[in-house]
Amino acid sequence: MERLWTPWRLRYVAGDVHHEGCIFCTKPAAGDDVENLILYRGEAAYLIMNLFPYNTGHVMVVPFAHVAELNELDPAASAELFGLLPWITEAQRRVLRCDGFNIGLNIGAVAGAGISDHLHIHVVPRWQGDANFMPILANTMVLPELIPVTYAKLRAELELSALARGERDQAVPQVGAIVLLEGHTKVALRRASDGSIVLPKGHIEPGEPAYRAALREVHEEMGLRGQVIGWAGTLRFDAGGRERLVAYLIVSAEPEPGFERHLETDTVLLEPADAALALTHEPARELLRTALGRLGLPVGASR
Repeated sequence: MERLWTPWRLRYVAGDVHHEGCIFCTKPAAGDDVENLILYRGEAAYLIMNLFPYNTGHVMVVPFAHVAELNELDPAASAELFGLLPWITEAQRRVLRCDGFNIGLNIGAVAGAGISDHLHIHVVPRWQGDANFMPILANTMVLPELIPVTYAKLRAELELSALARGERDQAVPQVGAIVLLEGHTKVALRRASDGSIVLPKGHIEPGEPAYRAALREVHEEMGLRGQVIGWAGTLRFDAGGRERLVAYLIVSAEPEPGFERHLETDTVLLEPADAALALTHEPARELLRTALGRLGLPVGASR
């Protein structure tokens, strides 16, 4: 018998999914968007990952207003709610390479709404052949990627593509990584040409998903083969007279042939507790501390 490990569904199977109040109200009010899988906050609506998805990358578009019917939304909120759909589906196509989508509203419990008193739109990526014998015969959907990983990839894409949506924001989009090695017991940092110690980052090629650009930069700059494991955050700073917005992903990596050459020149390996102190810039130190703390790793002392 084959076993399909889906540990994130245990809470659902065990019935431990009860919440006080409406989850579409309490989650954005909690303030921790990473913990609550909130991808984006607009003025009247937000994007959130589905904790028990129908398919990989299942996202919901939700108004902040606690309403059950479309006609209860004011025109501006309705416009923003539906205006987010082209943006999130474009990001999902780039990141997940999906072939299509199921997009829909279940209004009322009789229509299948699990939470009928707070309107929400489901956006479910689809791939050719995903409705195979598993969901049809076994009532089981096989999800090939953990939700925090999909969240990180989509969050990076949305953070950087948001620049194109803001007419006044002229920041240059870039992507970077917090790189962990040797079972997360080491952090890999970059030694820049001016001698400063920084997190690796770089540009994004045309048409390249942000997360793939991060992995490419880690490979090219450090000689490491990595995979995304989580979201770290964003930093804004000036470099070369231009403002830059850098989205940072948490990457677990393994050395490739030639890695020793990088250790001799441009890469530094440190214990997690020492890595933040070694970084030259305070915003990067704070970002690293936050990311390590989410993983339960020692964050080190502040300067």
